[in-house]
Amino acid sequence: MNAEGEPESSRSDQPKRFLVRSPNPLGDACMSLPAVRALKRSGPHVKISVCCRANLAPMWAAREEIDEVIPFSRDLNPFQVGRLLRKHGKFDYGVLLPNSFRSALELWLGGVGKLVGYNRHQRSLLLKQAVSEPESLETRHHVHRYLHLVEAMGIDISDIDSLLAIPDAPTPIQGGEKEIYLGVCPGAEYGNAKRYPIRRYAEAIEKLRKKKPDVNFRVSIFGSPAERPIGDELKALISDPSENRAGKTSIDDLVAELQSCHFLATNDTGTMHLAAALGVPTVAIFGSTEPAFTSPIGNVHRVIRHQVGCSPCFLRECPVDYRCMLRIEPETVVREMEALLEGLPQGAESKA
Repeated sequence: MNAEGEPESSRSDQPKRFLVRSPNPLGDACMSLPAVRALKRSGPHVKISVCCRANLAPMWAAREEIDEVIPFSRDLNPFQVGRLLRKHGKFDYGVLLPNSFRSALELWLGGVGKLVGYNRHQRSLLLKQAVSEPESLETRHHVHRYLHLVEAMGIDISDIDSLLAIPDAPTPIQGGEKEIYLGVCPGAEYGNAKRYPIRRYAEAIEKLRKKKPDVNFRVSIFGSPAERPIGDELKALISDPSENRAGKTSIDDLVAELQSCHFLATNDTGTMHLAAALGVPTVAIFGSTEPAFTSPIGNVHRVIRHQVGCSPCFLRECPVDYRCMLRIEPETVVREMEALLEGLPQGAESKA
């Protein structure tokens, strides 16, 4: 950092290497993409390496902003991660997107001299620049937490629309389409309070098919291995063509399959954020969490929530009657899916 707090990379003709420690959750990693994009644009000779858990490597490798991905197995300890990083040479800056002490220790042990991160979890002694989190971030979308961190480094984030821009849809919806590939993500590893009821997902899908009898809807159900029973339950309730892909896709496979989807119907999940990062339109259903904080990035998406007196509670399991989800009728989901199919103007979240 120079005297003005600006990375020297923006004032030097010499390449500068940034090592970015990725968040571990898929959704958080996707929400950090605009900040990484800002880093890449900070100078013509900037090189970006990302250190991440191995399961996230395909997502980062697919990003044009990334020059190198350094994956590691989740069973490695910080000393082993540090040794791995040292094999990749010297880095001018280390950018810590997670708040954990461990992530800072990994890069410190890796010999990264100028570590930048939020001043959390007693790790300030390891940091070259310990950034304080302003209280305003508590009420903003999580994407701004990562953007604020790189801005504190002197990185320009003024072109916010460009930084938040998502790619064009890989499989755009054309007028008069006779076959639509619909992805569905009915689970949520966080907990049941994030999950729209399976029977209501099924009812929405079948209602959509009945309303558009001339369109062949191919349905693929996505999720983790633990969510395969959820996928089996949904598949049993809907007509073919449908396939339960839950537990059968790595993130590499999931990237490819999402790119072939016309749109995704989903809960607030990492898959939702991955689809958004790929440019795939989503119909995103929110229960216990808050769309203002974690909605999919981009203006092509349709967000559905029914806000009740206790929302958002951020609980994993509902302690009362699941009212925020049960008051979202399948007809509301169908309406938003139709809006995507018909290319209607995007607006605020749907109030169910």
